[in-house]
Amino acid sequence: MSTNTYLKLELFDLPWNDILIDKVMVYVLPDDWLNLRIVSKQTNQLVSDYLGKSRYLDLSSCKDFPKALWREMAANCKSLKVLKLPNSPWYDYESAKEIFRNNPNLRQLDLTDCSHLKNGSLQPLVVNCKKLEKLILKNCQWLTNGAVEVLAFHHYGKIEFVDFSGCCGISEASVILFITRQPKLLSLSVADLTNITDKTMECLSQNCPQLEHVDISRCSRVTDTGVMLIGKYCPRLKSLKVEGCRNITERSLSKLRSRIQIEKKQMPQFLLHRQIQKNSTNK
Repeated sequence: MSTNTYLKLELFDLPWNDILIDKVMVYVLPDDWLNLRIVSKQTNQLVSDYLGKSRYLDLSSCKDFPKALWREMAANCKSLKVLKLPNSPWYDYESAKEIFRNNPNLRQLDLTDCSHLKNGSLQPLVVNCKKLEKLILKNCQWLTNGAVEVLAFHHYGKIEFVDFSGCCGISEASVILFITRQPKLLSLSVADLTNITDKTMECLSQNCPQLEHVDISRCSRVTDTGVMLIGKYCPRLKSLKVEGCRNITERSLSKLRSRIQIEKKQMPQFLLHRQIQKNSTNK
């Protein structure tokens, strides 16, 4: 008489690190971590181990996040290289500092629209995260000149991508100081900073030969002179955003459109001809 035997496998019969953490947990959304943790002691440990070994963490889709889980994450995450926390009003100031202290290998950080943080939250980031390459602080109005200057001095020649757009608390002088300390800079955004002038563009042309992307949208004090400087001395330039810059015209842009992407509508040809004639008359 033949007997059919069935091998019964359960979730935790799978290899813990190679399968559960590396292959399964990457598909579990952050919103479901809490639910998974309360199923059993094993699932609780699984989430903790995953957080401890995770190198990439994107919480941009989490509109609500349990504070208890955030504190757990801040304590357990110690291997992060990429951390994205845009539009996240639910985490607290002290926990943010803790996660910066615990992740010295952090290379990319996105704090877009994190208006509830304080300037001091960047201190452990500056001191501990010496490998930082990409920093997005868009609309972080708490950012001060002192923070930008300390960041420049502690990360000389390491930052490649930085976004200060909408950070109205910083001056052009601090932006210029930062630029002079970052010769490897590839991308800079200072959109909506009305104090930015051609001095910033001149500094970029003199210090950042590898520059590829610049966003000066609505920087109304930048002129054609500044654009021509980076066009001439930044040969790797690939894109330039100048929407809302009323002092930047086709006088400088027309020479660049053939080789780089420009985000500003081109003036119709007949109006362009009139503008050229007007400029020639005014000289």
